[in-house]
Amino acid sequence: MLNLRYHVVSLVAVFLALGIGVIVGVTVINKGIVDQLNKRIDSVEASDRKTRRENDRLTTQLRTWDRFIEQARPDLLAGQLRGVPVLLVGVDGIDRKPVADLRSQLADAGATVEGTLWLNDKLNLRSQADSNALADALGIPQDVPDVVRAGALSKLAGVLQGTGDPAGVIPALRQAGFVDYEAPPSPTSASSPTTAAPGPGTVPLAGTRSIIVSGAGARLDDDTMTMPFVTQLALSGAPIVAAEAGQDSPGGRGVFVGLILNRAETATRVSTVDDLESFIGQAAGVLATRDLGKQPVGHYGVGPGAQRLLPESTPAP
Repeated sequence: MLNLRYHVVSLVAVFLALGIGVIVGVTVINKGIVDQLNKRIDSVEASDRKTRRENDRLTTQLRTWDRFIEQARPDLLAGQLRGVPVLLVGVDGIDRKPVADLRSQLADAGATVEGTLWLNDKLNLRSQADSNALADALGIPQDVPDVVRAGALSKLAGVLQGTGDPAGVIPALRQAGFVDYEAPPSPTSASSPTTAAPGPGTVPLAGTRSIIVSGAGARLDDDTMTMPFVTQLALSGAPIVAAEAGQDSPGGRGVFVGLILNRAETATRVSTVDDLESFIGQAAGVLATRDLGKQPVGHYGVGPGAQRLLPESTPAP
């Protein structure tokens, strides 16, 4: 007969076997998983090394292109605007560094740089007193702010049509605090003009070409203020280029230029640059200013609607 001891021993043996089987199975499974994970880690590390090598290669290429741009800059722009008077018109609040850099490139191109006219926040005419002050400065009837501002910008647009400022619109606006004037840098090279730099009472010179710069940060609304100003200039045939500095982020480019491209009356009459923050964009601004008067106009940069990085090559005058 089988006694109790036999049953106990049998049960212990069974459970012991099950325990050993579970331990062995788990060990085998875990080893398989570990092997797979190790293979994946090896693959990721190999991919990372490859990516690092590619990044190093691209970084080297970028440094090479940076050196090329720095060394080729004078020859690329030299003489492209020799003796041509150019006035920059910026909207207060935008990043001023690209505007200053563009001014330098214009000087390298031989332009007679007339300085920068800054449209101030005061043109928002937040009070009737500001509106009346603007009307009085320009000798136009006092009215509600929107009407007075439109009249003032219309007068300024008339000044930028290339015939000068015999009525003294710019000095009047400056004295009343609605615009600021930033003088051009002193000539530093043989390609720069040798005559005295124009001052706030003499700009714009006859034959002046203008570059209007606005965009992100502008303290005047582009849609309701700057665009009507640009539209009037475009319809009158004024020699202007419109530009902005942008960022490669959603909504970071085309803040100002996009409005021009989306309207037929300006898109077909005004050349634009949407990447003024880079030397390429600054060079495009210089060359687009050189090509004013040619048709069709061009749209340059890297944002929506841009046709090329730079205008087509033209022999220097």
